Amino acid sequence: MAVLLSVAVLITTGVAVNARAAGKKAKQMQNSEEEFPFNKVGTVTKHGVDICMEGHILYDLNSVDHKTKDWLSTSSKTDEALLEKASKNGGWVRVKGMMIVGVEAKCKWVKVSSVTSVKKSSQTKP
Repeated sequence: MAVLLSVAVLITTGVAVNARAAGKKAKQMQNSEEEFPFNKVGTVTKHGVDICMEGHILYDLNSVDHKTKDWLSTSSKTDEALLEKASKNGGWVRVKGMMIVGVEAKCKWVKVSSVTSVKKSSQTKP
């Protein structure tokens, strides 16, 4: 009888642990970020207050059609220098990287992989 009771306790404990682990995994997946390739041309402005507290966001990329503004997070000093120069002289840049959408949909930014200057007479094809 004691053996059966011990087996029942072990089975109940195993089911409870598995249920807890499955719930934790589902919660982690719900809180995960999404990533998409990013490749746009536009002008650069200084970023205001970062309400999402994500990354090193100092600049915004304003699309050439003036429809979107994307937050830029860069770790490269060279890319940061190009963004700074473009923010001062109004020049166009092409920014490539990964668009990151955080837990909150309003918190999205670009993890910059490269920045290049673009002549305004150039076509804005990706």
